[in-house]
Amino acid sequence: MRTRQATHKARPSVVYECERRRRLNASADAVWRWMADVRRLLRLNIFHTAVEYPEPVMQAGLLVPIRHNICGLYRQTRIARIRAYRKYFVAWGELQEQGTDRFPHSQSFTVVPLDGQSCVVINRLRGQFYIPGARYWFLPLYRQLAPRILDHENRCIAAAVATLGDFTPSPSGRGLNEG
Repeated sequence: MRTRQATHKARPSVVYECERRRRLNASADAVWRWMADVRRLLRLNIFHTAVEYPEPVMQAGLLVPIRHNICGLYRQTRIARIRAYRKYFVAWGELQEQGTDRFPHSQSFTVVPLDGQSCVVINRLRGQFYIPGARYWFLPLYRQLAPRILDHENRCIAAAVATLGDFTPSPSGRGLNEG
C-alpha cells in the first residue's frame, strides 16, 4: 500500500531591492534629530495614509500600525516592526496585519556624516513579491516606481531639515495616493 506524503510547495517570490542616496547641506546630527522619531519616516511613503502610534517611536522592537492606500484601489493595515534603532540608523520590516502577505518588505535609513555641515541619507528598500506573474508585469512597474518613491522620501527629509520645522507630508496632492 502506498502512503501519500504531504509536500510543501514554497511560494515563488520575486525579490526587489532599491537604494537611493541624497546629499544634504545639514549636519548629520541635525538630520538625525528630525529622523529620530521614526513616525516621521513612516509617514513619508506615498502609500502610507496614517501611522497609528501615540508616542515617539525611538527604539527597536516596537510594532507600529500603518494604514495604506494603494492608488485608491487597495486599502490595508500593515505592521512595521522596528528592527534596528541606533544613532544615524533605523530599519523596519512591514508585514500585512492579516491574511497572505503579497509584499513583505523592509526599509532602512542611514545618515552618513561627511563633515560638520553635510551628510548623506541612504534610503534602502527590499521586498519580495508573492504575486502570480510578478516578474513579468509588476516588477518592471515597480522598478520604475520605487526609485521615485525613495527619492521623494529623501527630498522630504531634505525639505524638513532645511525648514527645521515639524514636517508632516500631506496625503492629498501627492498624486498616487488619491482615491
